[in-house]
Amino acid sequence: MKKIILSAMMLIGLAFTTQAQDISKNALGLRLGDNSGFGGEVSYQRGLSSNNRLELDLGWRNRTNYNGHDDRAVKLAGL
Repeated sequence: MKKIILSAMMLIGLAFTTQAQDISKNALGLRLGDNSGFGGEVSYQRGLSSNNRLELDLGWRNRTNYNGHDDRAVKLAGL
């Protein structure tokens, strides 16, 4: 009986002390891929408030001789 009460108290104490993962103010990411040519993207996120984030993406692609033309591109997007 003592073990059951002790185990229940430990579980209740553990439930009150657990915390969710904190969201970082800044985040940096990298994506690499190959879709008929090598490409990649660098992503940066900045927390503005508890519900809003700013995201900037810089992507590039090197695709040659796809549909008969040279298609190299650098693209910047803001969300």
